[in-house]
Amino acid sequence: MGVALVIPAAGSGSRFGGPIPKQYLPLAGRPVLAWTLQAFAGLVDEALLAVDDTWHDQASALAATAPFPCQVVRGGNTRQASVAAALAAVSPAHDRVLIHDAVRPLVPRACIIACIEALADHPAAVVAVPCAATVKRAGPNHQVLATVPRDDLWLAQTPQGVRRHEGLRAFAALAGDTSCTDDAQVMERAGYAVAIVRGDARNLKITTPDDFAVAEALLIH
Repeated sequence: MGVALVIPAAGSGSRFGGPIPKQYLPLAGRPVLAWTLQAFAGLVDEALLAVDDTWHDQASALAATAPFPCQVVRGGNTRQASVAAALAAVSPAHDRVLIHDAVRPLVPRACIIACIEALADHPAAVVAVPCAATVKRAGPNHQVLATVPRDDLWLAQTPQGVRRHEGLRAFAALAGDTSCTDDAQVMERAGYAVAIVRGDARNLKITTPDDFAVAEALLIH
């Protein structure tokens, strides 16, 4: 019942801007990806980083400092392709796999543990937080069509967990479908039940410079 960690890190971070993908930028003195790997120390048995060839050397240097065995694999043109490539490289000894954003360095250990435990009873799991905002559905002219009830709405985070065997089958079955926006959706479309694990507001994804500033403040304090 080993646990593997998959981090799709082949993205260019174009929304953030700049020539360096944000996962390699320094955050409180260390690359973002180094913080992300450290968050899983003692909780996983191996990690696989799916990266673009351009940044293979940087990723390999970080992999060498990880607190568990960590290897670098070639990522794909999409997140889904990168996850599929990394899943294929997971050791058969590890039947639970966590998939985590490279730029979520503040994930609480309680969320990671809960996601791992959920895989004992479910083929897949997603860390998520209840939607606290009022959600509006708008038309093409940006006028409100409806206010959407939020009682059963959740905002997905990562990690998102899969049992290795079911994950391999799902990603193979959905290989031609590029419309999935996260790993849990791949499992959903392949017909697997996905459990929701309560997330945490601190588990932010660094997408903008403002997110970067918030993450650094939280790490320092």
